[in-house]
Amino acid sequence: MLNKIPLRIIWRDKSHFVGIILLVFLASFVYNIFSITMTNVDINYKNFVERYKQENFHFITLFPIDIEGIEKKYNVEIEEKFTFDYNYEDKTIRFFNITEKVNNPLILEGKMPSLGEVAIDPNFSQNNNLKIGDTVNINGIPFKISGYVALPDYIYITKNETDILPDPSHFGVGIMNMEDMKKFISSVAYRYYMVRGKINDIDSFKADINSKYNLLSFQEKDENWRIIVTEKKVESGKPISYVMALTILLISSFLLFIVLRRLITSMHKEIGTLYALGYSKGEITKLYMLFPFFIWLFGALPGGILGYIYSDNFVKFYVSFISVPIIEKIFPLKDLFVGIFLPVIFMGLSGYLAIRDLLKKRVVEIIKGETEKAFRVRFRMSFGFLDKLSFKLRIMIKHTLLHPSREMVVIFGVAFSTLILMYGITAGSSLSDLVYDTFQNTFKYNYMYIFNFYQKDHRYPNSEKFNMLSFYKEGTKTRITIYGIEKKSQLIVLKDNKRNRVDLEGFVISQALADKLNLKEGDVINVINTIDGKRYSLKISKIVDLFVGNTGYMNLEEFNKIFGLEDGAFIGLYSIDKLNIPKEELIVFMSKSDLIKAFEDSTESVNQILQMMYIVSFFMAFIIIFILSSLIITENRKALSIFKILGFRDGELSTMFLGFNNISFLIGFLIGIPLYSSFIKYIINVALRDLDFSLKMYAGFKDMGLTFIILFGAFILSKYLSRRRIGKISPAIVIKEQTE
Repeated sequence: MLNKIPLRIIWRDKSHFVGIILLVFLASFVYNIFSITMTNVDINYKNFVERYKQENFHFITLFPIDIEGIEKKYNVEIEEKFTFDYNYEDKTIRFFNITEKVNNPLILEGKMPSLGEVAIDPNFSQNNNLKIGDTVNINGIPFKISGYVALPDYIYITKNETDILPDPSHFGVGIMNMEDMKKFISSVAYRYYMVRGKINDIDSFKADINSKYNLLSFQEKDENWRIIVTEKKVESGKPISYVMALTILLISSFLLFIVLRRLITSMHKEIGTLYALGYSKGEITKLYMLFPFFIWLFGALPGGILGYIYSDNFVKFYVSFISVPIIEKIFPLKDLFVGIFLPVIFMGLSGYLAIRDLLKKRVVEIIKGETEKAFRVRFRMSFGFLDKLSFKLRIMIKHTLLHPSREMVVIFGVAFSTLILMYGITAGSSLSDLVYDTFQNTFKYNYMYIFNFYQKDHRYPNSEKFNMLSFYKEGTKTRITIYGIEKKSQLIVLKDNKRNRVDLEGFVISQALADKLNLKEGDVINVINTIDGKRYSLKISKIVDLFVGNTGYMNLEEFNKIFGLEDGAFIGLYSIDKLNIPKEELIVFMSKSDLIKAFEDSTESVNQILQMMYIVSFFMAFIIIFILSSLIITENRKALSIFKILGFRDGELSTMFLGFNNISFLIGFLIGIPLYSSFIKYIINVALRDLDFSLKMYAGFKDMGLTFIILFGAFILSKYLSRRRIGKISPAIVIKEQTE
């Protein structure tokens, strides 16, 4: 008989319990779908890079090196990589030769290409409807697609290292045999070498290579954008799922505690009767512990199972961004166990704390309801200091001071919802601003060319010269690229945070770099050249409003003078129009439109993630406010009925009994703003520390306004439903109780 009581009460007071069940369901679902996804991605990533020999670093030289001699000298594996870009329509496939010692290709489906065959990455194939067995004509030569391939050094597949997002609709990678590749590359502008193995003295290695073969570029694995993005996403994914799930669980547990405490208080006579009938404290405790059990059964159990089921789709969605091959499907029993059974601990503890005080009372006290009476006497208060306030306002304040913990739950829940929602809103707008503002208002060029050797003669009119060198900040792994550009450049327009153009005098740095290293104007930064190891001390004259790149800028003349280059030498060109430069003279050619196109193509997927954040935050705010409002209405049904007899309208009663929720909502929203700011500082200083860009994610009035409107919508909906419940309370309740 006892076991049926909790289910009957849950059904009777479903407005209280269903919301808690849904929150627990959401917590378990979020935890499992994220943790299972991240475990699968993490394990498969580690297996992939180890089995298929991901590089430790790569370097570019002007002249071919003695591979065998250097391998023996430094005890490493070195392999040369050749590449060829096949452009058709507005799409590009970057083909590489099949390697055997470093960055070996993994065939995900199909087979390794033979002569006359190619293998292509699956994301590009899927977005362009290319299937195994299809034929692609590369410069008039037919090649059969033999399979789908993944490459250890192109996990995050971007066309250029400066690209922020991949664009599988327009750019992909593939492999072909070297004999086939020779048909498309008659000469090369530089030599690209991949190295696997550890070298203790990297500086000596670079100096050795540079002295013999003219080292043009050197990049370690932890600086490689196409690798490090994947590792950072894997590293940051699980903590985010932990924080979201645990916060939702904490809110759910506290709500359950409040609901059970009120339920127990209202059932003193029933509990005392059960004692009188001979039931023990253990049996009564078991009865009330069934409430958290049923909440776990109806919430966490299906949430955890569905999280596991849908994690497969989420894995596929997630790896579409980072191209980690799922070599084997991992069944993470530990993650599944934690996601399903962690709520038991929270719910069980909450239920026990709610009933603990009652179990200490004598049966007579419980039957007479002495605990409830003591509560009322203890919190009875004089309104002397509030006499000047209206009667309605005094009632509202009294109910607030009687149950301050409820208002704290509203405040905390709204603050957390504000954090989630504001992050989603600012992330979307910041990414858009990052691309459009930077690459339209700051970088006004359409094409960028980098030569394989310093130039002296400027043979291409309507273009601007520039130089660039790569450095480390002394004592760190932070890589800084410093550009020397024309003093009155029309294609690189640097502005301060007031949108005024900056005169290019001295050394100016991007806001992205300033955020990473906590730098300000007037600071001196010590840097080390990544090629020759020379050290320089540079004083920061200005910080420009640029959030892409750990970059610094000087005028070209000063740049050449400081870094010991010939007067007038330059390594690259910016141009509005496409220049007719022979490919064999270039290391890099980049079209700015490719980056913007990649962003636009990725917007839909990004929006799906942001929409999920909107829904979660709206849902949380609504559920929390509605549960607590319903609880207040339930425990004040008699008082509400009396006030209706006295002539008070539903709107007035809503203000008197639920009005302080308005203030709590506003306080929660205002607390959420600095909470968000602290969170963003963490994102910039920790999560994005090793990446070559920053995000301007400081919320403006527009972002805060939109966040407020969405959350206020949840608040208004909960208030509307609560007011409807007040409207359904009949004055006859008092008459009925007096008759009984």
